[in-house]
Amino acid sequence: MEYNYSNYEVENAVKDYLWLFKYPSINNKRLLLTCYEVEKELKEKFPPIGDNKYGCFSSYYHTEYNLFSFPCQQLQKLYTILSFSINKIIDPEEQYYVRCWVNLFAQEKNIGWHSHWESEFKTYHGFYCVHTEGKHDSYTDYKLPNKEDVLRITSKDGLCVFGKSDGDKHRSSPWLNENHRVTIAFDIIPVGVLRRYHEFTHKFLHNYIPLYKT
Repeated sequence: MEYNYSNYEVENAVKDYLWLFKYPSINNKRLLLTCYEVEKELKEKFPPIGDNKYGCFSSYYHTEYNLFSFPCQQLQKLYTILSFSINKIIDPEEQYYVRCWVNLFAQEKNIGWHSHWESEFKTYHGFYCVHTEGKHDSYTDYKLPNKEDVLRITSKDGLCVFGKSDGDKHRSSPWLNENHRVTIAFDIIPVGVLRRYHEFTHKFLHNYIPLYKT
């Protein structure tokens, strides 16, 4: 059956800065299984770690793989519908690349306040909620430029949060439910940035892939 990649809803949560998408057609149960399979593969490949600022194993090694490169129909759907939806926001004249990884936070685990890229790079970042609901709500807090109040976005499975990397910081809430809080995170980077800065091309070339242009 042909998949309708225009099947999504969008809300501009913060004008020209932060957007919320709902992707109702992604099968999150199947996607969740793939996320656990990827974590297992990563643990077989990379050495163990202790407590760290990233909050989990798969996030700690996020520069060593690209989740979208793993064979999974639901990942392919997510990659394509993400491309379709954000291409209406990002610069249509620019070619972007995407780096993607999975966060699996156990009970009481989370990632604290952090930022992704500096404003000069004109990049974007976001995450998709795979398994984020339970008896206790989970959420992501944002500190946005020129905004005094913290913006709290409650996590709902099927929700994709997308925004500029332009001086904001954000954190996830500690996971208070059973199993894991599972999200798929990504950075969207102009190809020119990757070409200009040797650090990115030399060290991380293998884990960027082109964002599909519509």
